[in-house]
Amino acid sequence: MRLTFPPLLLRAAGLLLLCWLSGSVHAQDLLRIAYRESSTEAAMPFSETVLREALRRTEKSHGPWRIEYVRHSMARARMLEAMQDGHSINLAIVATQPDWESKLLVVRIPVDMGLSGLRIGLIRQQDQPLMARILGLEDLRRLRLGVGMGWSSKLILEANEMRLEMALNQDALARMLHAGRLDYFPRSISEAFTEHARLAAVLPDLAIDRELLLDMPLPTYVFVSPKAPRLAERISAGMETMVRDGSLLRMVIKAHGEQLARAGLCSRRLIRMPNPLLDERHGLTQRALWFDPRDPRTGLCTTASGTPATR
Repeated sequence: MRLTFPPLLLRAAGLLLLCWLSGSVHAQDLLRIAYRESSTEAAMPFSETVLREALRRTEKSHGPWRIEYVRHSMARARMLEAMQDGHSINLAIVATQPDWESKLLVVRIPVDMGLSGLRIGLIRQQDQPLMARILGLEDLRRLRLGVGMGWSSKLILEANEMRLEMALNQDALARMLHAGRLDYFPRSISEAFTEHARLAAVLPDLAIDRELLLDMPLPTYVFVSPKAPRLAERISAGMETMVRDGSLLRMVIKAHGEQLARAGLCSRRLIRMPNPLLDERHGLTQRALWFDPRDPRTGLCTTASGTPATR
């Protein structure tokens, strides 16, 4: 007996076969991202905005994707273990550390173009004249700097022989600063303004220093479980296109432009603080990867001249 099939079914079968032969049928990529139980951040973090754009750009080549959020209260060491396993979480966007780079897959494009490594400081209002006398690393070493236990920035500060006072979190360090137990609390540009606005009512002597800009190269990377190499390759491909066409820089400026303008980066005294944990794999000489306030495309230093404030 001869079997016959409706024309519509035959066309659908042919289309599926064509898709299969052309490699355009893809399984959905599942991203399991951890977020802290204590997080109060209502808006989508900038790093996730970048991640979603990289995924969107690779839909044609890699297919659909979906993000699941996993609530957690893990310390960073425990999160690393979970990432290695890849079962409960398989992706994190964090400041780099050597153990993460050795045990996980790394997308070596700084998510914020290294903007978080450009630091301004919280100080006591009465100490602003003191900051005018800080001309370089040797002067900075005379101050007591605040840093969190386990923070990636702590490794850079220690390598540069800073005097450190430590606490568990930023609020505890802000209180220590207000009480005179430390002199300078380096923060990323967005952190400095956000935290100062939040704490000013209860810690009225806090101020944002107007003198210094610390260059502490500390890239924030997308880390992927070694069990998900295809996912790492996909995100890398998407972010590379964002660097090439300048859209990553435009996203950084759009997200942080107001705070960058308020910070007055071009009028600050630049102090470079080398990160000995970074090597040639981190592309410190590839200017396209790193945010430079003196890049004309930023519109921040239109009349500035001299050495760019970059790595």
